[in-house]
Amino acid sequence: MLNILEIVFLGLASTVTFTGFLINNFEKHVPAFIIKGFRYGSFAYKGSEANFLQLIEIPKAWYRHFYLFASCFGSVTLIYMFAVYYLKYSVHKYVSLFLRIFLEQNEPSVSALAALIVLSLLMVQCLRRFYETYFVQVFAKSSRMNLSHYLAGIIHYFACFVAAVGQAPLFCGSQDREKVNWNDTPTKVLAVPCIAVFLWAWFEQYQSNLIFANLRKDKKSGKVVTEDHGVPHGRMFQHVSSPHRMCELLMYTVLLLLMPTKTFICIYLWVLANQIQTAIQAHEWYKKTFKNYPKERTAILPHIL
Repeated sequence: MLNILEIVFLGLASTVTFTGFLINNFEKHVPAFIIKGFRYGSFAYKGSEANFLQLIEIPKAWYRHFYLFASCFGSVTLIYMFAVYYLKYSVHKYVSLFLRIFLEQNEPSVSALAALIVLSLLMVQCLRRFYETYFVQVFAKSSRMNLSHYLAGIIHYFACFVAAVGQAPLFCGSQDREKVNWNDTPTKVLAVPCIAVFLWAWFEQYQSNLIFANLRKDKKSGKVVTEDHGVPHGRMFQHVSSPHRMCELLMYTVLLLLMPTKTFICIYLWVLANQIQTAIQAHEWYKKTFKNYPKERTAILPHIL
């Protein structure tokens, strides 16, 4: 049986994969309202058709709300988890009921340490993205996205934190601390290398976003001087068009290794589908827009895709 989150994310992954495949390979035959609803940002649909969708379009800058929500919700969740594990608080019955509604799980799937590491890494990522979207990135005022993208982002971070805590000891199953699986062999083996890889990808993604932001800023003053798109260079941009998306995939691969549950696999499939399809669209847009775009670059995976 699939729980609510698994159904939602398998649906999202399937929809993104199928729609992206149709647009990338048969765009001329795809109705304009599907393309307009699917694409956003630099590679948004430019035609005059399906203008009725403008009613549910919002500024792309509202991406910030994803990370504001995630930082607040994630902080409360992480603090609560620490209180349960280290201050010996009991999980409130309504919290257990809430988690059970979404996950329908009776026994924990991972160790307490694995859940804490995953939740902490998610928080590190969300706090950095909060800082970037509010103080580093430059969003074009004319850039918009469909409301569905906005809702998918909120749902994504909500689900990640719920899945991380809701499949951990004490948050589902017995409240008996004597039976808690505090650590396990997979976590002991994978924790250090996984954290190291995650932090490398975290740092590289930050550097990529700095390069993007600096394309629109004056080098000396740091003030925004344009909202036009340019060709980024340096670091992982030498190999792929979307190193920030490549790093996102790498970070979620790490999280999946630490928390290989059915629910997190479904979330991972959604991330995989979304990042790959968006990277392919961005790559094709770069090649069409800039005549001298580096031919050696691939979309998201060096020398592969």
